[in-house]
Amino acid sequence: MDNLPFELVGLAATEVDSLEEVYIALKNNFDIKVPDDFGIDIDQFESIKCNRNQNQETEFTLGGVLQITNTANDCYLVFVKIRFYYSHSDAYYSGELLDYYKYQVWALINQKKDFGRALIRKETFADRILNVIHPVELEFNDDHAFSKKFYVVANEPEKATTCMNWNFRNTLMDIDLGDMMVETVGNHLIIGNNDWLNSEAAVFSSKIACKIAAVR
Repeated sequence: MDNLPFELVGLAATEVDSLEEVYIALKNNFDIKVPDDFGIDIDQFESIKCNRNQNQETEFTLGGVLQITNTANDCYLVFVKIRFYYSHSDAYYSGELLDYYKYQVWALINQKKDFGRALIRKETFADRILNVIHPVELEFNDDHAFSKKFYVVANEPEKATTCMNWNFRNTLMDIDLGDMMVETVGNHLIIGNNDWLNSEAAVFSSKIACKIAAVR
């Protein structure tokens, strides 16, 4: 496909093919366009930066943005271009690429409410054990079903509790997040799972974003 709306410099042919597959899948499922303006700093999201490689230098840049139209709040697909490289030639393992790029896609929502910084994901048994030893999880005492299903941590619990109202929590309760996570920074929410490009995951995270965007 010609004229993909993404930064393609330095990409392997297989990565370009993956971008095309994701783009086609999104076009087939949503009304999308390239937004006229997008000024959100992706460096503020810790979930995106989790893909750092301790053995290599890592750079994160915005490689492209798509907007899903006809949603209650601004809803986007953010394509993050990640460069992995070595700063000196002898600091690599045999067989590894010296300098290469990979892409990830995250769904992003602009909300009117300020959630502060928070993380929401499916709760695991290990989370429950660790929370007994070191309690950091945000508990919703009036919604034990939600607290049992999801692991929530927040740096400003009052903000997060206010914004994660009944409508918000009920919407999440109806979604099987699987390995997806939701990170909030102020009034921005991103949804993704740190995997590389995958059309099914991109469509799934987008559907989650659209449902959350419709919450009042």
